Amino acid sequence: MKRPGVWRIGGLTLGCVLALPLSAGASLSGIPKATERIQAAAKLSQVAFPFREPELRIFKAAHRLELWASGQKIKAYRVGLGHRGLADKRVSGDHLTPEGRFYVCSRSAQSAYHLFMGISYPSVASADRGLREGLISKQERAAIASANTRKACPPWNTRLGGTVGIHGHGSHSDWTWGCVALDDAEVDELWAACPLGTPILIAP
Repeated sequence: MKRPGVWRIGGLTLGCVLALPLSAGASLSGIPKATERIQAAAKLSQVAFPFREPELRIFKAAHRLELWASGQKIKAYRVGLGHRGLADKRVSGDHLTPEGRFYVCSRSAQSAYHLFMGISYPSVASADRGLREGLISKQERAAIASANTRKACPPWNTRLGGTVGIHGHGSHSDWTWGCVALDDAEVDELWAACPLGTPILIAP
């Protein structure tokens, strides 16, 4: 039996599905109300919306994601993480959530898990480690570095793994294959607040 959320594309196993042939309309139906909730939270924090400098900060041990803007914490959310513990992601298939500094590199409303906001793993730091450990080639390291410079999605098909993102379907437990999971309505709020390029800090 195929585990939910695991798909094969060519020779690559994807643990958190980026996009499937689903209707985007249903996934985006909650965005207007989510925008109203974020606007209200911004007003309480005395921060203008749309945010000029949004940032996501994820603290794995606390299972908490914080939305910041203009130096102010706007809201906090509980999250579910990779199901094999709280260690840092190192290779494809370890089912761990990565740590470091990233950014939102993609947004898909056609996801098996409501909405999907891609995290720019592997970072340059991860690529440097992978090169030192013989996990990736110099060419793969260069491709990852180039994508990070352009604020694009880095290659997700190296031995370091990829297709890690923020998505819905519940924060009740650590059940993902390395992604960051929230309740659907909360992902709606992040979707409304965080455009492509939004910085992401993932701390232990």
